[in-house]
Amino acid sequence: MELKKINESIYYSESVRETDRPVLGYVLGRNFSIMIDCGNSKSHFDAFIKCLDEQDLPRPKYALITHWHWDHTFGMHAFDGETIVSSATNEILQRLKGWEWDEESVLRRLETKEEIDFAYNCMKKEYDTFDDIMISTGSIMFEDSLTLDLGDTTCQILKVGGPHEEDSCVVYLKETGILFAGDAHSGNYYHGEGKIDPIKMRAYVEFLKDLSFTTYVPGHDAPMSKDQIIQVLSRFCNV
Repeated sequence: MELKKINESIYYSESVRETDRPVLGYVLGRNFSIMIDCGNSKSHFDAFIKCLDEQDLPRPKYALITHWHWDHTFGMHAFDGETIVSSATNEILQRLKGWEWDEESVLRRLETKEEIDFAYNCMKKEYDTFDDIMISTGSIMFEDSLTLDLGDTTCQILKVGGPHEEDSCVVYLKETGILFAGDAHSGNYYHGEGKIDPIKMRAYVEFLKDLSFTTYVPGHDAPMSKDQIIQVLSRFCNV
């Protein structure tokens, strides 16, 4: 893993398709720093922190979680700061925390469609054993939005919903015009076999049009400009 620099204070790690490791973000602030999402395992999280340490970047005080999916949250237990999640995300994490995470239990949830094949196959590659999976809930909750003042950067986490999940959030860095979007624009894999609801996509695209930003950082792809992402997503707005 290596950190990619957007500017002098904002970095990210690239996603890994094979094990479904998503992009993780980092914002260096004058007062404190934050990270966006905690990754899909302790190993993923630790690799990101090692990159920060190697570049003498301060470890984050807060981790902002974009939505409940395993690849963005299963590294939360390794974080020794405070995790910020929407109340909707936390409700789902609380339910997952009560589940059994041995392989037999995961296979049963595949049969009941509570779990999906892609996630199961990626977990098998990411973890030596399913018994290593640990679920944590958030330490700070919000309903629709929460704003942090990093000293020289205003950071907002906004619950936007969208076609991927009802609890999807984006992280908006106002002064620099950068938007970490998690998976907000993606299809619905847990309830819709990856299909995109055009009505939800249209609402999300309108949200993006109204927001002042220049760089869009998705959870599983390379950064794009505002014009690029709106052009791409607009194709999915027609019924």
